[in-house]
Amino acid sequence: MDLKEKKLSSKEIYKGKILDLYVDEVICPNGHKSSRELIRHCKASCVIAKLDNGNFLLEKQYRYPYDEVILEFPAGKCDKNEDPKITALRELEEETGYKANDIEFLGEYYPTCAYTDEIIYLYFASNLVKTKQHLDENEVLNVFEVTKDELKELFLNNEIKDGKTQACYLYYLLRDK
Repeated sequence: MDLKEKKLSSKEIYKGKILDLYVDEVICPNGHKSSRELIRHCKASCVIAKLDNGNFLLEKQYRYPYDEVILEFPAGKCDKNEDPKITALRELEEETGYKANDIEFLGEYYPTCAYTDEIIYLYFASNLVKTKQHLDENEVLNVFEVTKDELKELFLNNEIKDGKTQACYLYYLLRDK
């Protein structure tokens, strides 16, 4: 059976700075009509960065929707028509003050495939050089180092709840190196 739905119509409900909201009418593969609420979101990149001493960079950042400080790997949205690899390099340096001389693509992550088309590109950065942190005007975060064992414990203790960080770490652990 073909599983693809056919779009009949699309109505824009909201147009924002980083996301747009649509309600689409579709025909399901079984012939029934349905509606789909859809958030169109720009692509983004997330990067796990390993220092020469073997430690990894993490960030603490307040996330408004959860009213909580979250532990995350450096990440950010791609500028229009920007290559996600360039985004990863840019965000790493802006947020942490480290420039990566080596960067490896790990994979793609669909954070919530039921209602958004967002794609987050996952990278591993190494051979880092200390530069200078330069955050966006609306960005406040703390950067810190953790050992491999400390990072593992943070995951095992459910202290890292951010999905893109979890996916990036998994891809990093499973890579063929």
